[in-house]
Amino acid sequence: MYTVDSDATQTERWLSRVQTSGRQQVDQNIRVLLAGILSDFASLREAYAKAGILGETSAGSAHWRLPGSKEVARFQRNFLLLDSIIRHRVTRLAEAGDEYCHVAVFGGNNVGKSTVINILAKAPVASASPEGGHTRHAQAFVADKAELFRNSAFAFKPLSTSLDDEAAEDMAGGYKVSRLTSASLPADLVLWDTPDCDAVGSSRYLASAVEAVALADLVVYVTSVEKYAVEHIVDWVFQLHDAGLAIVECLNKTRRCDRGLVIRKQADTVFPTMSERLGLPCPTPPIVALRNLTEGDEEELWGPDHPEAEELRQTVFANARTADRSVQAVRALDFVRRRLGDALMPVRVEREARQSWEMAVESATAAFLSSYEQDYLASATVIDPFTRLNLEILKLLEPANADMRRALDLIRLPSRLILQVGRRLLSSHFSNGTDASGSTPAPEWKAYSDAHMALLDTLGLKIDAERSAACHHPFWDVLAECWPSQLNLLAEEFGNKVSEQMDATRRTIEAVARDIMEKLKEQPTLLAVLRGVRVTTSVGGSIVGLLLPHHGLVLDVLEPLVSQVAMASAVEGVTSYATQQFVEARKREIVDELKDRARDTARILYREPLLAFGATAMACAAPFDVDTDILQRLPKSLARLSELCGRG
Repeated sequence: MYTVDSDATQTERWLSRVQTSGRQQVDQNIRVLLAGILSDFASLREAYAKAGILGETSAGSAHWRLPGSKEVARFQRNFLLLDSIIRHRVTRLAEAGDEYCHVAVFGGNNVGKSTVINILAKAPVASASPEGGHTRHAQAFVADKAELFRNSAFAFKPLSTSLDDEAAEDMAGGYKVSRLTSASLPADLVLWDTPDCDAVGSSRYLASAVEAVALADLVVYVTSVEKYAVEHIVDWVFQLHDAGLAIVECLNKTRRCDRGLVIRKQADTVFPTMSERLGLPCPTPPIVALRNLTEGDEEELWGPDHPEAEELRQTVFANARTADRSVQAVRALDFVRRRLGDALMPVRVEREARQSWEMAVESATAAFLSSYEQDYLASATVIDPFTRLNLEILKLLEPANADMRRALDLIRLPSRLILQVGRRLLSSHFSNGTDASGSTPAPEWKAYSDAHMALLDTLGLKIDAERSAACHHPFWDVLAECWPSQLNLLAEEFGNKVSEQMDATRRTIEAVARDIMEKLKEQPTLLAVLRGVRVTTSVGGSIVGLLLPHHGLVLDVLEPLVSQVAMASAVEGVTSYATQQFVEARKREIVDELKDRARDTARILYREPLLAFGATAMACAAPFDVDTDILQRLPKSLARLSELCGRG
């Protein structure tokens, strides 16, 4: 019988289709975001591995300096943990993962992790030994026909179970799979035995341990009366708890009379202290204490005479099976978002090193210009180019005046001084106000040399300061090593460039002097006064001022004479204003031209070579081959993923 749906039914079906379609779109967006996040983490992992900062080391790599072995180990752990959590836990936001329940046994050196594996499997499957670091790779114990990792993005390919331990040892990030025929282990359960997290050389197998732990639905934290307060291991437990991993604590190798004390000390002191230091909540895992075994008791661990073993099995399996992977995935995403800065730190340090050098060069170059302008073009007492302009005009008035020629010669750059600068970095810098011959230096030369020395000192101090930081990029070490050679190059170029600049300054001032002289010919009274000007110099030869008849010692004869002669002579008063304006305009042109030339000098002599020097040093420091956009892209992708998952 044909029926027609009511309006309400049609609306419900339409809403259902819209909701399904919307959910499918959200799921697709989540998968796209996860693909990009996984790709970015893969790029980081590859770059860091290539640089050597994820390998076994006690002092950082040749590509990145860290303050000590503890910081190196902490970074390695943090990055590997974040990377593994992204692949094994956050990806569960888009897929369920494999159908097996994973339990990882984790702990410090010689606390009995392999023994706990044997208890959980009810069989001597894991090799136990009092030797520290006996387990050197993660090992999975599964039912004979289990097909592991069919739907998992496990980072490392399994090793063949036929390999002996020596061969497996070379696979730092690998694992073994041991298939059990015993029915004691549930068919859907995978037990993971992990390497020590604190033994000497354990950093070599850190990736293997982290992979197994990050994959686990539950972690069995094995400790003892000797290890429960070890800072490094307790820190590990807090990180795992913060990442959303379910934890069961197994107190092993502890006498019955000491168990209560250890548990209270952990709850009242050890965990609260670590919580305060890390700013994280204290884990409160279920605690199962095993019998303190004596030599020869190991074979009876899972028998009826050891009820603690059965308690451990039941506690672990029950908590593992009730673990909610969806909830764990969301917790894992929150953890990665909060700790992402740890994973990105090396890339950020490298980018900041590049930017810091570029900013230092730009700032030092700007300071060079400011120093030159202040000392030479904007002195509170005299602007030297105008003094030289006066002298050139006076020389044009009296070409045969020997005193005027000597005064002009004194302010030119000595060629011998340039050669000394070219051979040795400012070896003749004017520490006492005179040059090597005892003469006072030309003001323009001194202004340039002072600005040059200030720039080099600033950049040298910048390099030293960066290298003294506990965590610094080797870029600064390369800069420091090559800096002396760069100084020699800069010194030679400085001498040559300043010689060119001062010669250009001379030509500019001479040209302006000729133009002003032509203009002054319109005022013969003024020219007559100018012919009476005399130059005064110090003992060292520097120009003190100009002695003007009836006016005394002045620094610039042009401006006062132009205005005063105009008032004294009605005939010349008509042209005085135009002459004054002409002189002022030409003076401004001198200053503007010298500033422009100084800017070109700073760019050609310092900015471009020093930026190129920095680029070469960074290339020698073997930079990470990572797009720095990842510093903004990854946080945004994780934030968007969190929004889609309803976390905001």
